[in-house]
Amino acid sequence: MYLSHSRLFRFGEHDWLVNAKGSGCYTHMLKKMLSQLFNMLSHHHKLHVLRFDLHQPTYQADNKRITKFNRNLFKRLQRIYKFKRIGYCWVREQEKAPAPHYHYVLILDGSKVRYPHKLLLIISEVWSNMSGSFYVPEHCYYNVNRHDFTRLAKVIYRISYFAKGRGKGIRPPQTKDYSTSRITLCDER
Repeated sequence: MYLSHSRLFRFGEHDWLVNAKGSGCYTHMLKKMLSQLFNMLSHHHKLHVLRFDLHQPTYQADNKRITKFNRNLFKRLQRIYKFKRIGYCWVREQEKAPAPHYHYVLILDGSKVRYPHKLLLIISEVWSNMSGSFYVPEHCYYNVNRHDFTRLAKVIYRISYFAKGRGKGIRPPQTKDYSTSRITLCDER
């Protein structure tokens, strides 16, 4: 696992500014996360990107809670929005707190969602039903299209925080530090 301290990260044909200050960024995580963002953009002209945190009340050695959260959340979102695909990235982190927390980003079809209010209510309800607490940072969402490189650069910078070196690895060896959806590139472009 390579930890880069460069402020620029080459992905596709562009160098993107990333949040590598402090502990650097794991390049393999960045590649996976940005692949999901761009693969979703290959299917949809517009995306709605929503960032939030999930906190657990107690230590969990595995990621079964986030797997259950995904299953419950995606069922609800499919029923309400009829998404063909749901992109996501999450990272597990633990530093000083007794329990790990998750940074999470949803990547959704921007023609079906423009504002996060309803989504945030659903997410909060699903996670609260699992006895967790939910945090929404300031400026938690972005609406971006394929040709808006300025906004896309802001999304990439924001997501790059997930790949930071600090807080990773405090887990059993078989437990992952992160996961992403498996959206593939659209063949029709």
